[in-house]
Amino acid sequence: MKKIFVVSVLIFLLSIVVSPVMGEEGSGTGKGYYIGDLTMLPFSKDTMQINYVADGISVNDAGKGLFHNASQHIVGGMGIVKGVITDSGFIVLTLTSGDKVFATYKASGKFGGAGTPTVVKGISTYVGGTGKATGITGSVEFTRYTLQPPAKGKSASFSTTKAHWKIIEPKK
Repeated sequence: MKKIFVVSVLIFLLSIVVSPVMGEEGSGTGKGYYIGDLTMLPFSKDTMQINYVADGISVNDAGKGLFHNASQHIVGGMGIVKGVITDSGFIVLTLTSGDKVFATYKASGKFGGAGTPTVVKGISTYVGGTGKATGITGSVEFTRYTLQPPAKGKSASFSTTKAHWKIIEPKK
């Protein structure tokens, strides 16, 4: 009996020392809705730079999860040459807990004409976070549809997303 107890204690202690750091992992689909301020810098008839700051929300299609009801702050810029868009920027997501997730993104697409949304497809990559989201990794595939502007210098858009993320708790 004493031998079994000693072996059990040793196995338990060994599992604490060599076990991988436990964390949390998830995936899901969702949508984001945004309103932003634009600065348009036309260079020629076929070339322009658009810098933007946008704010919005994200919701998970399942109605729950780490990013459900998170707010977003986005700073980005897109170059447009002959209707082809190259877009990139930074995102700060604020979770319902108040913790933050930081991401970068890159996207490309074609400029839409009158009555046609501008569509870009891209990837966001999680690069860090605070609180419970410290150590987050993962990415989001997204398609963003930019609609007709609600006012001069403004943008309105929404995106569909497919995310996968993992948080590994730091060793203590």
